Amino acid sequence: MNTYIQKKIANMKLTLSEMSGGYKRMVTSMKKLGFSGTLKLIWDDLFAHRSLGQWFYLLILGSFPLWLELIYEHRIVDWTGMICSLTGIICVIFVSEGRASNYLFGLINSVIYLILALQKGFYGEVLTTLYFTIMQPIGLLVWIYQGQFKKEKQEFVARKLDAKGWTKYLSLSVLWWLVFGLIYQSVGANRPYRDSITDATNGVGQILMTAVYREQWIFWAATNIFSIYLWWGESLQIQGKYLIYLINSLVGWYQWNKAAKKA
Repeated sequence: MNTYIQKKIANMKLTLSEMSGGYKRMVTSMKKLGFSGTLKLIWDDLFAHRSLGQWFYLLILGSFPLWLELIYEHRIVDWTGMICSLTGIICVIFVSEGRASNYLFGLINSVIYLILALQKGFYGEVLTTLYFTIMQPIGLLVWIYQGQFKKEKQEFVARKLDAKGWTKYLSLSVLWWLVFGLIYQSVGANRPYRDSITDATNGVGQILMTAVYREQWIFWAATNIFSIYLWWGESLQIQGKYLIYLINSLVGWYQWNKAAKKA
């Protein structure tokens, strides 16, 4: 057991050291590039190497928050919600395109969403978003680490849950929902059980994603549906953001389902 723990600690130290090295390489490269070269690098990550179809996808989905505001209000009323929705949509699209700048939009989205959730008394969303906010700079370091040290192509095989697995994770979801619902209710949270169900589906979705199960996308889709329900009557823009996320989840489910059938 001690040997196992020592190996795990040694691997963690090695990974952190390599990530730190990747970060230092990035800083050194930026110094060599200079201000104009760094600006070009950022510009390329934001705008370069995108097909016409990807541009249409980005512009159509990215403009959704603006059209939502204009159609329902005929003018921009909820600036904060619109910016939160816009940065969230851009973030998930940039993630799918493999762009490091997704972390910039993810950080902006997380900070704004954190404030909105706190104002509405959705304490479960506050805890979840705090985690995502902290993970943005860490995620960027991991991204740099992968770029510097893991250049070889990584392949995965999408796994499929059996009946036992479904029973296990659905039971975990129900337990998570009820326990955290009680906790949020005890501290006076707004809509405690609506709030805790998104914690449950988010948490189980993350577990399934780590284990490379295609059913993660069902839990992500459920998270988006329950999030729309949570924000019902509170913010049309946040509901719109989760509608776009739901579409992305269904696309992800389709793609991983194909991968699972091929395996």
